[in-house]
Amino acid sequence: MRSPVRSYLLGLHETVCGTDPYAATRLSRHRTVAAAEPEADAKVLYGADPTQMGIAMTMADGHTYQVGDADVEFSIQSISKVFVYALALMDAGFDAVDSKIDVEPSGSAYNDISSESGSGRPKNPLINIGAIAAASLVKPGQGQTVFDRILDTMSACAGRSLHLDEDVYQQDLADGAHNRGLAWFLSSWGIIDGDPGAAFDDYTRQCAVSVTAADLSVMASTLANLGVNPVTGARVFTEEVVERVLSVMTTCGMYDDSGDWVATVGLPAKSGVGGGIISVLPGQLGIATFSPPLDEHGNSASGILVHEEMSADLGLHFVRAATVGRSSIRGHATIDVVHSTVRRPAEADLVLAEHGDRAHLVELVGDIQFSGFEAVSRLVGSLDEPLCVVLDLSRVDNLARTTLQSLHRLAGAMADAGIALSIIDPEHLLTDQVEALDIRSFELRFAALAWAETLILRRFGDESCFYSPQYANAPMLEELRPEDRSIVVERLIQQRYREGETVRAIGDRFDGIRFMRSGEVRTYSPDGRLLAVLRAGTTFGEFALNPDGGQPFDMLVTRDATLDFLPAEEIDQLAVEHPSTAAALWRSITVNGYTRLAQAVRGEAQFH
Repeated sequence: MRSPVRSYLLGLHETVCGTDPYAATRLSRHRTVAAAEPEADAKVLYGADPTQMGIAMTMADGHTYQVGDADVEFSIQSISKVFVYALALMDAGFDAVDSKIDVEPSGSAYNDISSESGSGRPKNPLINIGAIAAASLVKPGQGQTVFDRILDTMSACAGRSLHLDEDVYQQDLADGAHNRGLAWFLSSWGIIDGDPGAAFDDYTRQCAVSVTAADLSVMASTLANLGVNPVTGARVFTEEVVERVLSVMTTCGMYDDSGDWVATVGLPAKSGVGGGIISVLPGQLGIATFSPPLDEHGNSASGILVHEEMSADLGLHFVRAATVGRSSIRGHATIDVVHSTVRRPAEADLVLAEHGDRAHLVELVGDIQFSGFEAVSRLVGSLDEPLCVVLDLSRVDNLARTTLQSLHRLAGAMADAGIALSIIDPEHLLTDQVEALDIRSFELRFAALAWAETLILRRFGDESCFYSPQYANAPMLEELRPEDRSIVVERLIQQRYREGETVRAIGDRFDGIRFMRSGEVRTYSPDGRLLAVLRAGTTFGEFALNPDGGQPFDMLVTRDATLDFLPAEEIDQLAVEHPSTAAALWRSITVNGYTRLAQAVRGEAQFH
């Protein structure tokens, strides 16, 4: 089955790259002059290919989606500032760093001398002057240089060994007069202790580290995961450090375009003139894009469009997204383990035991946002040849608008793959969506599981797996020898019940055995929980023989029913007049009773 999330990203990639004929109209409100008019010669640095475009997204559990040129290497440039600032906080501590670098938006370009009057303190660590100051606060590891430490830390965030692009480093050194001047300016104010040339060199090197969009998405997800790399499980930063870093990214990460970014995208972010942008949805995911052409702010023009569209389409803006995706799936089981309460022939039980792992029940919980439903989509996509999937929404409080769109994509992908989908929706969360989705909706779990069981039985079983809608004789009686069956049948009394009537109530004493010809009867526990659904071919009444108070549950008619009733006194008479027949009957009743009891216990065990 195709991945709905990957399909979405592919469509977005085609749209932003201009292969979608409707792209210009749909995105015209977002495009900068450089992006909308290629002839305007959008700025491209380091000889990059302006046609390249990559998108990557890494979830909080480490799974990465990537499309386009997400594996193309480019220089990280100013995105490195995020990770070096975090490293400076780890090494020097908050007080020391705050005394030398402020956390206020500069409101000006990334290379301006944005510093505090009277102290020289840079406005924030994500502009060049603040990033050079941050690099000066990083301590070398044992047997390492400062840059070795920086490179190791960024590699730990990426989950693989990164390397310096020597050509980019040499070019930045040659063009670095302005940044070298900023380093000396910081030295003159005492922000940098010692030779400022070392801080300038370390800063220049950190910007020349080579990465891919896929690397950056893992690095962003490490921040989303509060400092723990979701792929390797290694902790890189403390939670307190990540909290500070994400806060500064929110207000300062996109330079003098940060206000527009927060309003439209609403995610902590950082860009680099190498063409990369990262954004972070805390607790859920990290996004990275690569597209070399830059807008007037020095940000990737097409990259901004991607982040804007993803935020809008997937509901990622921080005022809308709140829950952690990994908590959305409460349980997952197959129907060879989790059963409906419908009593079926023994042949059906054998088929369900062998093939029930082709039908899946996935129970969701809480408020379901994009990342929560992404986990559902990925789970469905990982299943081994599923025939059907039931999504249980019984414990779901809310489905975000973007989640409904994700459900549409999942339903389409499943339909194309020949996988049936149904939902359990007692609160009618999808009342207006079911017809558009073309899926089955049930209010009760037993009904959805019965639907799934029927699909399995129709595919892998035959007619012996199904009771007929109406019987002349109960199947249990058919198991008796003809002469015994004839003796029992002549003592049966036909009964009819209307929908809503009670056949047996809790506490009733044993009065006989009933064989269902047609209709439906449901049994309920004392606290009102549904225990079983009985239809034509099933038998009941024997549980009232228990010594602790008679009938243990209520039995209500939910569809007009016709029953054959064998009264208790007739059973007693059989024992006197036809003892062998009575023994055969009790043997059959006992087997039936234990089978139903086992089924009830299995139903009670669902997700407990």
